Amino acid sequence: MPTDVSLKRFAPALLRFTMAAVFVWFGTAQLLHSEMWVGFLPEFMLYTPIAPSTLVLVNGSAEIVLAVLLATGVYIRLSALILGLHLLGIAWNIGWNPTGMRDFGLALATLAISLRGDDFLSLDRFLKNKKLIRVSPVQPPK
Repeated sequence: MPTDVSLKRFAPALLRFTMAAVFVWFGTAQLLHSEMWVGFLPEFMLYTPIAPSTLVLVNGSAEIVLAVLLATGVYIRLSALILGLHLLGIAWNIGWNPTGMRDFGLALATLAISLRGDDFLSLDRFLKNKKLIRVSPVQPPK
């Protein structure tokens, strides 16, 4: 079956939007039902002076903020790197079972976004192309 080469350019954006949706979903679930997520905290986090439910709320908020940056295409590499490493830590904490392997695959997909950087639908690329982000050299007086 022949494929339209022009459709290939949508692949990075599709992956970016999909992973952002995953992180928004989990972040929102943590904000709405933080007590349900406390059991997923690594054991060492339970010894901090911060209440476990507060840690879950902070984590959920961070996931949503970084996912929105990822979805809009602002600071793609940084947000994807943070989210990917975070998810890698979650996969490690869960262990090598079906859930851990799924999270490991999602973490690598997110890290792949970080390696790729912006795409044609990202706000970063749009601003770069429109020259809205530029540093103009200082012109000597005439």
